[in-house]
Formats: sequence, structure tokens, C-alpha cells
Amino acid sequence: MSDRQVKLVLDGKTGKANPVDTGIPQGSPVAPILFTTYLSGIFDKVEAAVPSIRGLSFVDDISWWADGADSSAVAAKLSAAAAASIDWAAANGVAFDYGKTEAALFHKKRTAPTATVAVGTSEVPFNKGATRWLGIWLDAQLSLKEHHATRMKEGSKAMTRLRRLTEQMGLSLANSRKVMTACVQSITMFGAELWWKGDYTMETQGRAEEIQRLANQEARATTGCFRTTNLGALSMESGIRVAAAQLENRQRRFGLRLLSLPQGDQAREVVGAPTQIGCRLTNALAHSGQTEGTVLLEEAEAFDAELLQEEEAEAKAEAERARPGLTMFTDGSRMEDGATGYAVVWKNGQT
Repeated sequence: MSDRQVKLVLDGKTGKANPVDTGIPQGSPVAPILFTTYLSGIFDKVEAAVPSIRGLSFVDDISWWADGADSSAVAAKLSAAAAASIDWAAANGVAFDYGKTEAALFHKKRTAPTATVAVGTSEVPFNKGATRWLGIWLDAQLSLKEHHATRMKEGSKAMTRLRRLTEQMGLSLANSRKVMTACVQSITMFGAELWWKGDYTMETQGRAEEIQRLANQEARATTGCFRTTNLGALSMESGIRVAAAQLENRQRRFGLRLLSLPQGDQAREVVGAPTQIGCRLTNALAHSGQTEGTVLLEEAEAFDAELLQEEEAEAKAEAERARPGLTMFTDGSRMEDGATGYAVVWKNGQT
């Protein structure tokens, strides 16, 4: 942040260094911290001005949500939130890109809403199609049907590209399976934890069958088997599990991640909540409501020990010196492939 200089390079010629006392270096980890801290005041301001509004944000994507009896009531609340946001931005030197503003209405009606949201001097209509939020395509009925279709299309594209790779490069069975799992399955089933209702439900059973057909293609590309190969034998030989088992496992792991969050985190309360997704996660985990509390410590506990950092020669001398109590020796180094190797050795001396 301090003692920084900048140079201008033009046509291979480098200018003289000039001091920089504003801004932060590109890619600095302090950038998102400062941004989040500076922008945090908008939520209290808007929620106080419009009590029925709640804010959601991810880095620089800010979202306001409200409920109402009809689209006009929701649009009025969102318009008030937009006005309060613009007032806060003007007072704090922040500028919003109004052109990227979107409005989505989630309802059970089949007719498209006609109300609009006032954002500055513009009127923003509610999206007729699905709205993308953090990689999830949300349709008006929250069925995630369009999201699944989009993920299937992207997964099929990835499958086509990887099939050429496995045919040309001759990957081993283990490596081919890893590539299929990391690229095809992760793309295809992203967000499936939200719509999977089990293989006994007609709505999600059809989606699981589509994923299964793609999994069969992955297995054939991995093993080189014929299309007439028995699917059970194909699954066992390739090591690629059936779609229903993968979907169940993803939903179970999703529930476990939520339960591992600290106490007080609202996402943790989804498991066991009286909602459809809460009930599905509860069933996936066989969760009875009794979980061990997870609390983050505000300050790390003091470690009553002497810490020594030495060069190689000094480290050897220190290692040979006798000490009472427990002594631990650690070493870490970065390898040529970018991975990090480490070792820990301990010695219990005589007290």
C-alpha cells in the first residue's frame, strides 16, 4: 500500500519511476476486503429506509428482494430500494451501472408480470425468462428446469471435447475417469443439489435419466467399450457411478457443508427448515436436528512454546542439542510442479 512506484513502458522504452499514493496493486488480496468494507453501509441504509426489503450480495453483485401480494406491490418496494441505494451512492462516491440492473419475479402464475421497477430514470421490466444469479438460472416457478437444460448443454460440449482428447492422447483408465469427473460431471450437475428430489419423483427422474445417458457416454469414452456393452458392466469397469447415486451423494455433501458452518450462519439453518429444500436435505442426511455446535474463535489461543526458524547449518546444530520436553521439527518446500512438500518430526526429551 505504501512506497510504491509505477513506470510507463511504450514501444520497448521504459520511462522513469514515479511514486503512487492512490489505489492498490492489481490482484492484491486487500482489494475485496476494502471493497466489502466500504460497501457494507448500503445494506443498513436501504433496509432501514425500506423495512420490507432485504439485501443479498456477492462481491460487487448486489441484490434486493421483497415479497408482496402481486407484481405491482413487489415492484413498488424494489423501486423504493433502488432510490435509497442511489441516494447512498451519491453521498458516498459510488456509481452503479444501471444498464446491468435486472428484475426477477418468482410466482406461480403463468402470465407474465406487467409492472416495472424504477431505477433512476429507467424502468426495468421483470425478466420473462430465467435469471442467472451466481451461476444458477432461476425461472419464475423456481423449478430450475432451464438451469438443468443449460448445464446439460454445457456438459455435452465438454464431453465432446474430452472424447477427442481421450481418443487422440490415449489416457489411462484412471486418468480418463478423473478428467470425466472433474470436467463433465462437475459442469453437468452444478446446482443439482437444489432440484434433486429423489429417483422416485417423476419430475427429477427424467432429469436423472438425461444425466445417466451422458454418464454412459463418459463410461464408453473412458473404457473404449462398444455401445452394446451391458450398462451394469460398463459402470463397474469405468468406475463412473450411476447418475442417481451421484445426485444423492452431492445433496448429502451439500447438507453436510451447511451443517459445518458456524453457529448463527443463516445458511446453516436451511437443513431442517420447514421448506422443500430443508426437508430434502434432512431426509438425505437422516438429520434429527441434533448437531454439534461450530463456533469460530475470535482470537487464537496462545501456544506456550519457543519457535525457532534457522538456516540449514544452524538447524542441524539446534536439532542435535538436547532439550527437555517435546521438540518438533518441520520443513516445507515448493517442488518443480508447484506442489508443496512438508515433513514433521518430533522428539520427546527427558524432563
